[in-house]
Amino acid sequence: MAENIDVTKIMEEIRANIKESGADKIPLSFQDTSSGASASTLDEAVRYLAYNYEVTAYRMLEGGKIKRFIKKCIRKAGSFFVLPIVAQQNKLNYHYYMVCEAVKNQKTEIEDLEKTLAALEQRVASIEEAGK
Repeated sequence: MAENIDVTKIMEEIRANIKESGADKIPLSFQDTSSGASASTLDEAVRYLAYNYEVTAYRMLEGGKIKRFIKKCIRKAGSFFVLPIVAQQNKLNYHYYMVCEAVKNQKTEIEDLEKTLAALEQRVASIEEAGK
């Protein structure tokens, strides 16, 4: 009953199909050249996280009395499993928010230091000019 499978033959067929379709001419790269991040998106992300990092475990139940009762029973039965996950997700989201806030603060600090550096370089250049 055991059937002999020729892997090399199958691989040759796959390679032939790839060459026929022209897929071997497509350049493959796992590197994404654009990150899509900018100063405005960082500010927006931090602002969004500040208000939305907390996930709620419950929402209003809709439907008739019987449907709401069944949903409430299911919610109570699963709460021992769902509530710790929600608490852990809230902690994780809060720490993401803190990291984003720190990155934003460092970005503004770097910008301030670059301005100060440019001003000091200009002063040094003017002093060197005066000394010549």
